[in-house]
Amino acid sequence: MDFFYNENLWTVGHFIMWTFIGRFLFKSWLAMIILSVAWEVFEYYIPYEIAKEPWLNKFTDLIANSLGFYAGLKIREYYESKNIK
Repeated sequence: MDFFYNENLWTVGHFIMWTFIGRFLFKSWLAMIILSVAWEVFEYYIPYEIAKEPWLNKFTDLIANSLGFYAGLKIREYYESKNIK
């Protein structure tokens, strides 16, 4: 499998992206869940081979999204407690 289309690498990307989102963009868990699930459903229906993956990978993407978002919120919380932007 090509290195850039490795499912594990994409999962790391999900984690990093959602850490950034949780740190800098928004705090809403509901929005995170809606966007994450909507994206995975969208990926299921788009006609590109890169988006075709087993349901287990989609589930692990959602877990990585949640963990990344949580980490981002914790980083945000830390910096806000120190009054650092």
